[in-house]
Amino acid sequence: MFWARVVIAVFGVGLVGTIMLRAQAPSVMSDADLNKEAAQADSFYKAMNMVAALPLYEDLHQRQPQSYVWNERLAMCLLGNASRQPPAERAAMDERARKLLLEAKAGGDNSNLLQVLLEKLDQIAAAPATTAQPPVGWDVLEQGEKAFSTGDFAGALKLYQEAAAANPKLYEAPLFAGDAEFKQEHYAQADEWYARAVAIDPDRDTAYRYWGDSLMHLGNQTEAESKYIDAILAQPYTRAPRLSLQQWASSSHALLAAPPITLPARPTTDAKGNTNITIDASTLGNPASSGWLMYSMTSTVWQESEFKKHYPDEKQYRHSLAEEVAAIQGVLEVVREQKIPDKKLDATLKSLVALDKDGMLECWILLDHPDQGIAQDYVAFRATHRDLLHAYIAKYDIHPN
Repeated sequence: MFWARVVIAVFGVGLVGTIMLRAQAPSVMSDADLNKEAAQADSFYKAMNMVAALPLYEDLHQRQPQSYVWNERLAMCLLGNASRQPPAERAAMDERARKLLLEAKAGGDNSNLLQVLLEKLDQIAAAPATTAQPPVGWDVLEQGEKAFSTGDFAGALKLYQEAAAANPKLYEAPLFAGDAEFKQEHYAQADEWYARAVAIDPDRDTAYRYWGDSLMHLGNQTEAESKYIDAILAQPYTRAPRLSLQQWASSSHALLAAPPITLPARPTTDAKGNTNITIDASTLGNPASSGWLMYSMTSTVWQESEFKKHYPDEKQYRHSLAEEVAAIQGVLEVVREQKIPDKKLDATLKSLVALDKDGMLECWILLDHPDQGIAQDYVAFRATHRDLLHAYIAKYDIHPN
């Protein structure tokens, strides 16, 4: 169930038959017959008939295991069916899919699809096991998945609608209904379903991304851009939302690039508890060198005492949004006090001055300069600054050519 929707933006996956075909030695096949089988497999694959495509990809993989495309598609088929299997079989299918993907990666494949699939596998492996009962409507949703995986989109849509009626809070029901409409090229209807999914949970990226894809088919690139940005805001620290915006940018002749900002290394603490500041010798001739010293000193103070004042409920120090803002503001204050002309500021300082003027310094830190510590402050900031974060990406990360 889960994997069917991870890969739907590419071509989708479906039911998997026996995985024992890989143990059979393939018979001799001419190049013409091999090309014919590949074309047939690709045809089934693009038509979403994965029941028919799976044994063909199994055979093709055995004949040419070095083919990255066939590795990926076979892995997608395995993953798409894994969630409907008993736990032991599911784990085995996930593991085999991972092996196929890693083999492709070791051979030089670094496609967006491969990266997304591996990232999702890592997330599943890290997620705690649960014995909770599936939500109301889930059984109907799975029936819809079976219909969808054989290319019966109209039949699947009816089942998704039934699941949505049974459980109005089930995010996957309108999401999958939108997919069924999308596959039938009913893009306006798909948009309505995706909007319903977003209303259920605005902090999941999937419906935004699929909504953007649908808008692209309708020729509405401006609205599509907005949905892809919304996807990033929903889950900014995963790969898929960024890739969706990158694909939009490529088709829209736009460039994606964060502001050209390079900050100095932060202070470190040694085994004895001493804080060490590293000064980049190349900055000593910079008119704002004292500002960068202030950056390091501010971080030192935060590590030693300030963090506890701002985060009294947290027992252990971490790099935070508040610290980074304070450190950068210290740099900018020095620049203002010294009245350094704009023409003498480097690209980093010019960008920071502009961000500060627009009130978007926090946006840059959270979206384009996060670490594990800073990322913990994202959800709280987004709760009251979603529009500002959206405006930041549109203004500072997207550059029309």
